[in-house]
Amino acid sequence: MSEPSDEQSPDQWEQMLRAVLGDEAAEQVLAQMREQGIDPSTQINEMMNPANFNAVVAQVKAMLGSAGDGPVNWKVGEQVARETIQKQHFDTLDAATGNRARTALQTGNLWLDPATEIDPCAGPNQAWSRLDWLAHSLPTFKHMTEPVGANVSRAFSEAMGEQLSEAPDEVTAMFGGDPAGMMQGIIASLLGMQFGMGLAQLAAISFGTSDSGIPLVEGQTAALVPSNIADFAEGLEVQEEEVMLFVAVREQAASRLYSRISWLRPQILDTVAAYANDIEIDTDSIEEQVRNMGFNPQNLQELDLTNVFSPEPTESQKLTLLRLEHLISLVEGWVSAVSMRAVAAQLPHAVPLSEMFQRRSATDSPINQVFGTLVGLQIKPRKIREATRFWQMAFEKLGQAGRDALWAHPDLLPSAEVLEDPSSFFSGASSNVEEELDAFLNELLGEGGMDGDAPHEPGYGEK
Repeated sequence: MSEPSDEQSPDQWEQMLRAVLGDEAAEQVLAQMREQGIDPSTQINEMMNPANFNAVVAQVKAMLGSAGDGPVNWKVGEQVARETIQKQHFDTLDAATGNRARTALQTGNLWLDPATEIDPCAGPNQAWSRLDWLAHSLPTFKHMTEPVGANVSRAFSEAMGEQLSEAPDEVTAMFGGDPAGMMQGIIASLLGMQFGMGLAQLAAISFGTSDSGIPLVEGQTAALVPSNIADFAEGLEVQEEEVMLFVAVREQAASRLYSRISWLRPQILDTVAAYANDIEIDTDSIEEQVRNMGFNPQNLQELDLTNVFSPEPTESQKLTLLRLEHLISLVEGWVSAVSMRAVAAQLPHAVPLSEMFQRRSATDSPINQVFGTLVGLQIKPRKIREATRFWQMAFEKLGQAGRDALWAHPDLLPSAEVLEDPSSFFSGASSNVEEELDAFLNELLGEGGMDGDAPHEPGYGEK
């Protein structure tokens, strides 16, 4: 492998590193080098001798492979997410603000008790900073984005295979003698950076554990991010305290649903995974980028990973997306209907706030603002209003217990067609819905409880 010239200046060395890796990843490499006693600014001559240069290349390769063999370098991703929040969205959570948020969650639970038969989640009420939200959401975020990262990485690797085999010695030297391996590491780091920035964007606009439309937070807990609620309330003709109470009621309602209905969260996440696994990559776009790149290090950081998804989803994806949108619509509709019953007599601006949040869920949800560009997934739960009306009618026809019992199994829930005319669920051929529901629940209870044969988390029921 050829070695770099002794005449390179520290600035030239850093420019080369940034050209190959991009600013974010290069900054991490330089920081790690300094931690190990290598100062690119003052010890460039020593560092650039053959022995030390090989050590630097090894350090770069170690950094790129530090997240294991996965398609996304999550060490880079998490660090980019944290740095983005610290630089652009940093917030602090003082004791008084934390207490106000937890008190709002406690109050929300008290208001919900007479409005639903579903018990509160067993976990604590929490107040989070944006960095806290990031830490709690990262595991599920990884799970949902890795299938897409694998497809993107594989497509880039295949497109680069032939050109890498014909790469000149200078390029081989630039990539540490292993251009294919180094390129995979670079793609993994670029994916990590893009996913990390997306996660930071979610952390800056999410109110709690599930208002993004997808339950990103594992475990049983209800939480609020006061900074994001304050930003949202700014400019509204409503007191911030009232907005926080309204958000707290919705957060507690969603937490009850996701923590007590054992099949719901796994089914939503599995549906997202099914869509992600079927995502097709626009190989023509990738091949064009690879050709234009021409192994010029200056072009590596300009690889565009946001326009590589095939514009038209497959038929399988369309059906999967419809199922996902329908299920999220039912969840958001139930949360809206139950929350409205809980706050109608408590908050003076309950009706306009309810309208505002329904619009937000349907058009401007946090998950859509991020996932559309990251994984090519545009979730548009268009029938939230129809779903809200269905749950209101279910309360009128079946009572509170009968309404909530429909969540006992996915087969009991209305279809997307029923939401167009909710009254059809309770009339005509469905006039015996109460008897059918009682029979179904008796069968489930006879087999060991409300959970019955509904889908569960892996390992459910194992000792």
